Amino acid sequence: MRIDTHLYHSWLAILCLCLSCVSNSLASVDICQEPTAGSHLSIAYQKHEKSSFERGLGETRQENYEFDLQFDLNNKWAIGAGHRYTILNVDGLELQTNGHLHTFFAPLHRLSQPEGKGFRFSIAPAISASSNVMKDPGEYSAGALQLLVALVWSRQVSAQLGFRYGICGDHRFGSYRIYPLFSIDRQLHPDWKMELGFPITQLSYRISKNLVSSLRVAPDGNEWYVGDKDLQKKSKLVYEAYVLEWAFDWRAHEHLSLTASVGIQFDNRYELTLIDDSRDKVSSESVTRIGAALAWYF
Repeated sequence: MRIDTHLYHSWLAILCLCLSCVSNSLASVDICQEPTAGSHLSIAYQKHEKSSFERGLGETRQENYEFDLQFDLNNKWAIGAGHRYTILNVDGLELQTNGHLHTFFAPLHRLSQPEGKGFRFSIAPAISASSNVMKDPGEYSAGALQLLVALVWSRQVSAQLGFRYGICGDHRFGSYRIYPLFSIDRQLHPDWKMELGFPITQLSYRISKNLVSSLRVAPDGNEWYVGDKDLQKKSKLVYEAYVLEWAFDWRAHEHLSLTASVGIQFDNRYELTLIDDSRDKVSSESVTRIGAALAWYF
């Protein structure tokens, strides 16, 4: 399975700027967590090692590309656009789709932060489909549309302790799901911070003024509307996994941030349609993942 040539060369040119970095990017679109502060443009690349399917059905290799553009409007509104591109290379199974999977989305965040309290409403309409469907707007249908939402409240009890809670709806667990968000944010030490909660738990350590290391565990997944080469047959491809990742974030300049990480993707599960129209659910073994990323703040 070969990568779309135009997209490949576009991403490759950008990634040459940061080949020594690794990213903690995901296949899913995440508006449940707090948006990154400030107007910025960010790109990321992530690659998985080869992973074998259960029952000796074959093996898979995955790559993720990520693009985000955000405009911060007076710390009260944030708007933007983003793209997630996942390449699912599969050997041993003949998929109905070509394995080039795209999600385009446009997030809008409303932020309210009175003293000691906070509230955020986020919404992001999205189109999520395989590349052959994306190339033909006439093929778009309700199956390709997604609506991602988050309602999050926060309370700062003291300088060392805060809480966040709310509800989110997205595809990080594969199929669309509405789930609770909760987090206890504890400043353990001037250099140590723990965010203990669901769906993400993270421990961060500030090594220096411009360098932070973090360890996190989070779900990762998505759902795409896909079709065969002639677009005569349509179905859904669902992916679900979890990631345990160790990352380094270096603020190299006032306007430039680089991130490096290495992690393990585990509990990988797929629900997909094969070329003979049969529907199957398969799992694959845990796999190491690495990547590359940078962000430019303006």
